[in-house]
Amino acid sequence: MRILPRVHMPTPRAARRLWRKSKGHITLRRVYYSVEFLLFLTIYIIVFSGSRLRFIDAFGRRTDAVVSLLLIVAFIGIHILLRRSFLPRIKRRYEPTPYDERKIFFDLGPGTQHVTSIDQLYQNLAERVRNALDASNAAIFVRDDATGHFNLRVLSVQGRPAETECGGKRLQLNKRAFVVRRLMNLSTPLVIESREIETWSQALNSVLPELREERASEHEVLLTIKSRILIQIKQRHELVGILSFGPRRGGFQYSDADRELLMSIAAQLALIIDNARLTERMVAQERMRRELALAAEVQQRLLPSCAPKGVAMEIAGFCEPARGVGGDYYDFIDFDSRLLGLAIADVAGKGMPAALLMSTVQATLRSLTARNGANGSTGGSAGYELSSIVSKLNRLLFNSTNGEHYVTFFYATFDQSTQRLTYVNAGHNPPLYLPGSGSEFRHLTSGGLVAGAFEDADYEQETVQMERDDLLFLYTDGLTEALNVEGEEFGASRIMETLKSIASLSADQIRDVVARRVKDWCAGMSLYDDLTFVVMKVK
Repeated sequence: MRILPRVHMPTPRAARRLWRKSKGHITLRRVYYSVEFLLFLTIYIIVFSGSRLRFIDAFGRRTDAVVSLLLIVAFIGIHILLRRSFLPRIKRRYEPTPYDERKIFFDLGPGTQHVTSIDQLYQNLAERVRNALDASNAAIFVRDDATGHFNLRVLSVQGRPAETECGGKRLQLNKRAFVVRRLMNLSTPLVIESREIETWSQALNSVLPELREERASEHEVLLTIKSRILIQIKQRHELVGILSFGPRRGGFQYSDADRELLMSIAAQLALIIDNARLTERMVAQERMRRELALAAEVQQRLLPSCAPKGVAMEIAGFCEPARGVGGDYYDFIDFDSRLLGLAIADVAGKGMPAALLMSTVQATLRSLTARNGANGSTGGSAGYELSSIVSKLNRLLFNSTNGEHYVTFFYATFDQSTQRLTYVNAGHNPPLYLPGSGSEFRHLTSGGLVAGAFEDADYEQETVQMERDDLLFLYTDGLTEALNVEGEEFGASRIMETLKSIASLSADQIRDVVARRVKDWCAGMSLYDDLTFVVMKVK
């Protein structure tokens, strides 16, 4: 028959669980008061036991009560004195500094009003939270949208400046890193014990060779920033950043209240990162807009500022890029009072790359014509030079682009004394030649392949005898392919109808009328391609 009740000893795991649960209720103040009470109790027992009690009783019957009262008064006095002077020192040494959570959030707003960059904003936030938690360091990782890796943006270390680079390389956590994958699946902060990092380092040899370098890099980063707790920064259930804190002063652990505070800060930081990305995109777009405006201004200066005046002809040009800058180009080269060169080109592609290649075409043509002078006029061996210039231009473009880009190009010279036009068409839209007699249009097609596509290309030239009131119209495909709201192209037939109806006007007037009619045609639609054309009329 059992007399005493059965006693169940807790298992080691249950004992550890009980200890972790009770550890949260143990504070330094409670421990201090318990030690004081035990010390007083010990002194009281020592004083009122054995021969000491008989010695006290020898002074009278109530001496023990008086001694007890004196001990209690002395204990209270010592307790008050130690609580005011000694206990705060112990707390500063062995207890985390208390913080006001509301004050932290209140200070974050005003503290960010004077920052001038996103990194300064991150630095300010990291320093404030690190100081509040008495942590040795704080780090903020932000995901790179291009690679998916988490780059270290700021590292706030107590007492010294911190570097975010190691060996000239920015510290980062790979998107496949072990801690990154864990944070993606966790809803609470990830606590890292120092012995865990040591265990991971020892286990590197057992990792597959293709993953060993990534794991080693991850461990190096965690050791460098001495991370003890990692907090996920999530935006719409997506990990966009990581907040890391090092060991606390005195080796104290991060409590549940600390983790709740850090998760709240991480939620605020997620909004900051989202706004920072938006701001960076806006800044980049503004910078790009300014660069495009500057490029458009530079490109506009490459075009002729005014048309040359000739005794035997009138000439006018028009160019409007579809995207601020473009790949269309026209040029007037005034050799002397007798000879005029005119060119028009269309670079394959749009935007900045096409504009850069267009400037190359312009510089190359100017250089070639300067070296050849007026030899590309008409007839005999001099006539050979015009096709030679285009051949050299083709070869130079091929060498600079390896044949990956090409240019449709038309180049001609007009001799005002003889009214002869010599031209070479390198795959460009055939210019329209309308005789003043009112006969049908003629297309100038003699030449060869587009320039820059093939290294060795032969070009032939043709000479046209022009007469008074003859009209020459050069254009790029942006004119014929201009669309209206119904998706219909302007087309070459409308160009010819327009030119026939206004052939009696001056070159400037013809330019203005054509430009206005194309703009009216495209009303309500943005230009898809650059709009460029040149008008020349013989007097």
